[in-house]
Amino acid sequence: MISIKVRSKGLAEFIAANEQAIKAIDNGDFTTEFAKTTVRRAKYRGPRKTGRLIRGIRYKMNGPFSFTLECSAQNEAGEDYPAILEFGLSRYIKIGTPESPRVIESGGGKTAYLPFMRWAIWRTTQEAKRIMKKTITKHYK
Repeated sequence: MISIKVRSKGLAEFIAANEQAIKAIDNGDFTTEFAKTTVRRAKYRGPRKTGRLIRGIRYKMNGPFSFTLECSAQNEAGEDYPAILEFGLSRYIKIGTPESPRVIESGGGKTAYLPFMRWAIWRTTQEAKRIMKKTITKHYK
């Protein structure tokens, strides 16, 4: 008969790191990182002529597991126009889908997408696992 004794070290530290990671997720760290990434994408691919639209993109946390993506901007006539660009509420503005947005050339020759906000949410959702991994691994160093 052979007998081998195995002793593990660091289990208490590993359990503590797990508890910290779970607490961070419960506090909304993942949702906040997801929201920030979505806002950066929406600003990068949003139409820009005067910059008002880009400056109006922001997020608002609704709780640890939910956020609202907002955009408010008015043109020279005082009309709120982000919804027109996002949903194509004018017969003159054609848009695509979040998965396949209409690509346009915006101010300064920059490429923009219509819709830009729904596309940003869709694209960030494709990377949710990477964002979660980035959020959690901070606690295991």
